[in-house]
Amino acid sequence: MDQYDDKTIRCPRVGGEVNFRFCRFENNMLPCRWIVGCWEMRMDMNKFMTDHYSKEEMDRIFTPPKPKIESLLNLVEKAKKVKQEDD
Repeated sequence: MDQYDDKTIRCPRVGGEVNFRFCRFENNMLPCRWIVGCWEMRMDMNKFMTDHYSKEEMDRIFTPPKPKIESLLNLVEKAKKVKQEDD
């Protein structure tokens, strides 16, 4: 799996050069959800993904993150619950 780790590419998210290893672990130890689009011109990414990741992992990789407002509201709710438990 690590045979491509030293290859580099310019990352549009980071704004600079990154190696393939970074792309494989950028998303909570899973690949960045843009990995296929960024690397498909350099290697067979569909084969790489199906060879190394399960269907469940690929579902987690390619599921878009929650909107920021939803994440913030969840954090506010958790903080309220903790405060109520402390009172």
